[in-house]
Amino acid sequence: MPPVRYMLIRSAIACALLAPSAAAQARPARADLPLQLTRETATWLASLPIGCIDKPHTPPRSRGYLYETSVRLSPDFQKTRAFYGCSDWHSAVNSTWTMVKILRTYPDLSVARLIREKLNEHLAPGPITGEIEFFNGEGDKTFERPYGWVWLLRLFGELKAWDDPDAKKWAAAVEPLARLFLDRFPPYLKGLAAPMRVGTHNNTAYALLLLHEYARATGEAAVQQQVEERARAFFLADTGCAPNVEVSGSDFFAPCLLEAALMAHVLPQAEFTRWLSAFLPDPDGPGFKAYTTTVEMGGANEDLEKANLIGAKAHLIGLAVSRAKNLEDIANALPASDRRSAIYRRIASTQAKAGINGMYDADYAGTHWLGTYVVDYLISTGKSK
Repeated sequence: MPPVRYMLIRSAIACALLAPSAAAQARPARADLPLQLTRETATWLASLPIGCIDKPHTPPRSRGYLYETSVRLSPDFQKTRAFYGCSDWHSAVNSTWTMVKILRTYPDLSVARLIREKLNEHLAPGPITGEIEFFNGEGDKTFERPYGWVWLLRLFGELKAWDDPDAKKWAAAVEPLARLFLDRFPPYLKGLAAPMRVGTHNNTAYALLLLHEYARATGEAAVQQQVEERARAFFLADTGCAPNVEVSGSDFFAPCLLEAALMAHVLPQAEFTRWLSAFLPDPDGPGFKAYTTTVEMGGANEDLEKANLIGAKAHLIGLAVSRAKNLEDIANALPASDRRSAIYRRIASTQAKAGINGMYDADYAGTHWLGTYVVDYLISTGKSK
């Protein structure tokens, strides 16, 4: 029988996630939210994926214009699907990555046992085999391309780089699905006439950024070379990006910053510094001002839900966190003497605080994925202890 303390922790997290208001009360007060992944913060953030990873996706609501369709829940989905929770496939994948990342950072966290239990259930040979069968089936070959694909590769890379017995087992289970996506990525990237410069899932720079991270984590030099070649071909000649006109009403990426963050990883420091000067406006100038404020969507959530805009509100909250992550990446790539570095970090901190404080403002539409971006920002920028 599980220890009483473990059972109490599990029950508390389950109750909190079933009642969003209770979950909001369980998190640290807004004024107390630290820009560090402390044990307290890690436990709070871990509760988000733990609470949604087993909550099945909402069935499609719309009917076809001309043809009638019907939907039914796949039988035995818990045995034949790994990523059926957290609102959609890619969110289930990045929520799984979040649990792995937190567990790797704090192996003895109070909810560690519960996280391992969830990972054992979802990253098992049976569910992953079902995923492979789905992606090899006669359905849409573009499903979750490229955003979901790179998140699966990021999850696999995290598992491969972790010297832990369970992680080795999970990595072995996930690898066939990862290899499937790795085989499909080169033709996709080669076939693009131009990069997708959008602020949502199809952004090419983001796909290349996570692919580059995966290649470096796993030591796959050929993949890293392919990424760097495509990044140079797509973006090296870019100049004069305009932050003041880039935001649309449902973005969770800043395309200019995301492109710069990719090039920060791809180019040598001296070359990147020159490229950045030609690409982004000076941080003290009016052209950069858009990044010093956050984009907010007003109105009651109930009204936004009726207008099918609650997801857009969540995206704009996430935009602040992704901006913060990109700015930190750019600052880290600049010489220590470059004055822009300190400015970027200061703006990043402001954006991150706004995004973290707004996480619950879009209800489940935000919390099912925003925690992932917060964890990514806090850990990858060295803000964990």
